[in-house]
Amino acid sequence: MLNQFKEKFNIRVFSLQAVQIVRTGSVFLISVFLANVYKDTFIISQYETLGLVSSALTFFWVSGLMTTFLPFYNHADEKKRKAVIFNTFISLSIISVLSSVLIFMTGIIFFKTITYKLFLVYSAFMLFNSPTFLIEYIFLVKNENNKLLIYSIVSFSLQVFALCFPLIMGLSLLSALFYLTIYTFLRFLYLVFLIHKYASFMYQKDVMFAHLKKSTPIMFSLLVGGSTEIVNGFVVRYFTNSNDFAIFRYGAREFPLVRLLANAMSVVLSGEIANALLKNELKSALHKLKQGSARLMHILFPLTLVLLVISKPMFKFLFTDVFIDSYQIFNVYLLLIVSRLFFPQTILFGMQKNTKILEASIVEFVVNIVLAIIFVLLFGIIGVPFATLIAYYTNQFLIYLYVRKMGIKISEYTPVKLWLVYSIVCWIVFILI
Repeated sequence: MLNQFKEKFNIRVFSLQAVQIVRTGSVFLISVFLANVYKDTFIISQYETLGLVSSALTFFWVSGLMTTFLPFYNHADEKKRKAVIFNTFISLSIISVLSSVLIFMTGIIFFKTITYKLFLVYSAFMLFNSPTFLIEYIFLVKNENNKLLIYSIVSFSLQVFALCFPLIMGLSLLSALFYLTIYTFLRFLYLVFLIHKYASFMYQKDVMFAHLKKSTPIMFSLLVGGSTEIVNGFVVRYFTNSNDFAIFRYGAREFPLVRLLANAMSVVLSGEIANALLKNELKSALHKLKQGSARLMHILFPLTLVLLVISKPMFKFLFTDVFIDSYQIFNVYLLLIVSRLFFPQTILFGMQKNTKILEASIVEFVVNIVLAIIFVLLFGIIGVPFATLIAYYTNQFLIYLYVRKMGIKISEYTPVKLWLVYSIVCWIVFILI
C-alpha cells in the first residue's frame, strides 16, 4: 500500500512545491505587515523599489542556473556530481558579486531619492541571498526531503522575523535590512557547511562552463519572458490614460499558485527525465510527468474556475469600486493555466535542449509586443492580456512541435482528454461570465 502511494505521489515534487509556497508566503507576509501594521507608505515605497531593482537584475540568472541544475547534475557521472554542486556554488557566487555591484550602481545613479546606504546594505543582502537557493537543490539531489521542508519553514519564518521585528521595535528600515543581511549571511554559512558535507571543494573549469553553457539559453529565455509584464505596462501607459493604466496594473497578475506548483514540478521531473535518459527509461519518466500533470489539473483547474466566478466581488472587496473593472484583466490572465499545465518544456529541460526553449521565448516576446499594440488600439486595455495569452499559447505550441519532432507523442506526457476538458470548461465559464 505504501509503495503504491509513493509511486503515485512524488515526494520530491511535493517538497519543492512546498518550498515555493513557503517562500512566496513569506514575501506576502512581509507585504501584509508593511501595509497593515507598519503603515509608512514612504518606507514601503523604498522597500518595494529595492526589491524591484534587485529582482530585475537577478531573477533570470538565478532561475536559469537552478532550472538546469537537476538535469545537469543527473547527466553527470557519480564522480563528477560533487564537482557539479561546488562549481554551481562558484557560478552563483561570482555572478552574485557582479549583480550586487550592479544593483548598488543602479540605485545610486537612477534612484537618488533613496539613500546609497539602503542600496549598499540591500546589495550585501543579495550578495549572500542568491547563492542560498542552492541549499534547497542540495537537499533534493540527496533525497533529504524532510530536511528540505523543515529548512524552508524555519528559514523563511526567520527571514520574516529578521525584517519585521526591528521595524516593530521602532528601528529604521536601514537597521532592519542590516539584521536581515546578518541572518542571510548565516544561511550562506550553512550552505558552505552543506557543500563541505556533500560536495568537494574542487574548482573544475570544464564543469562550471559546461553548466553555464546549458544555463545561458534559459537565462535569456527567462529574461525575455520576464520582460512581457514590463512591455505590457509600457504599452498600456503609452496608448491609454493613467486611470486605465492603474486598472490594468491591478488586474494584470497571474494566479501565483499555478505558476509556483507547475514550475516546481517541471524542475524536479526534468531532473528525473535526465536521469532516465542515462538508464534508457524515458517512458517511465514521461509517465511520471503525465501523472503529475493530472494531479495538478485536478487541483488547479477547479480553483481557477472558482476564481473566474468570484473575481468581480473579490476585486470589489479587496480594492473597492475604484478597481472593480480590473477583474476582467485578471480573468484573462487566469486562462494562462491552459499553457502552464502543459509540460513539453520539461522534456526539453531534461534533454538539455535549452536553445529550443530560448527560440520559442523570442517568438513569444515578438508576438506579445506586436499584438499588444494592435489590440490596445482596437479593444482598449482588455486587448493587452489577450495578446499575452496568445503569445504564451504560441510558445507552448512551438515547444510541443519540437518535442513531437523527436518522436515523443503528446499522449505520453499529458492526460490529453483531461487537459482539453478542463481547458474548454474554463473558456466556457470565462465567456459566460
